[in-house]
Amino acid sequence: MSAANSPRKLYEIQVGVYADEEGVRGSVDGFARLLGERGVPHALQVAGPQETTGPGGMPLAEFYEELHEQWRIEHPEASPGTRAVHEIRVGVLGSREEVDALREELTRVLCPDPEHPSPCPIPWGSGWSGAGPGEDEPEGRAQEALLRQRYRPLLEATRLG
Repeated sequence: MSAANSPRKLYEIQVGVYADEEGVRGSVDGFARLLGERGVPHALQVAGPQETTGPGGMPLAEFYEELHEQWRIEHPEASPGTRAVHEIRVGVLGSREEVDALREELTRVLCPDPEHPSPCPIPWGSGWSGAGPGEDEPEGRAQEALLRQRYRPLLEATRLG
């Protein structure tokens, strides 16, 4: 990920999934494979339902509650078993455009055909947050500090920390 004229910035791509442990592992493995094939320096983390979106933030189970509801509607007679909300967090360095493209590719790991008529095997939702120069609001500075702490090894490895 490197656009010649775009500033590199630390971003976190968040992908919430409603899955069992095997589904989460398979998703993380697929993400790691894609990122490795692209040669993208990254850090992968998995947060469980009891964790929050950030300090003082909403619990992930509440933030992604629509994923459980989506699964229940699409599988009315089935038991959810051990499925739970997890958030796969991908720390990357790049431009906003690169991160948008990468997020699109990562979601294709979970749903290769966005136009398919049936439900996705693993309900998911995605978003991103960024940190870097220009974060002049208190929330922006707090988010920048959180991401810099969370991805310190990535920043040190790429010498942008």
